[in-house]
Amino acid sequence: MQDVSPSGRPSGLWARWKRRFVDAIHGLTVAMRDQESLWVHFVFALAVVFLSAVLRVEALQWCVLTLCIAVVIALELINTAIERLVKTLHPEHDAGLAETLHMAAGAVLVAAMGSMVVGLIVFIPAIVRLFSIER
Repeated sequence: MQDVSPSGRPSGLWARWKRRFVDAIHGLTVAMRDQESLWVHFVFALAVVFLSAVLRVEALQWCVLTLCIAVVIALELINTAIERLVKTLHPEHDAGLAETLHMAAGAVLVAAMGSMVVGLIVFIPAIVRLFSIER
């Protein structure tokens, strides 16, 4: 028998976890709908995955690249959430809040630039090897 909370929602362990995943996926889809910068990150992520497969990068390199992708997208989602929260709670312009938003965007930029450096470190030697195969 499944437990039901006073609100009428299922309260069993699996029902709660399912609800959390549904809510998280909903948040991701809302962010994807509202933030074009998130789409840019996803396009670059797909390019990295494609290039990694074509160049047959090693397992550890896959792990590092995957972690870079996850960090950039996670930070973009956090930045988007902060933007939405600030704009909802304080719709009029405030210099201090604007700086806060800029800092959150800066975190995304730092992660994206660091990820780009990791990508260059992984891909440049792989591309050089691809084109310098001795025949």
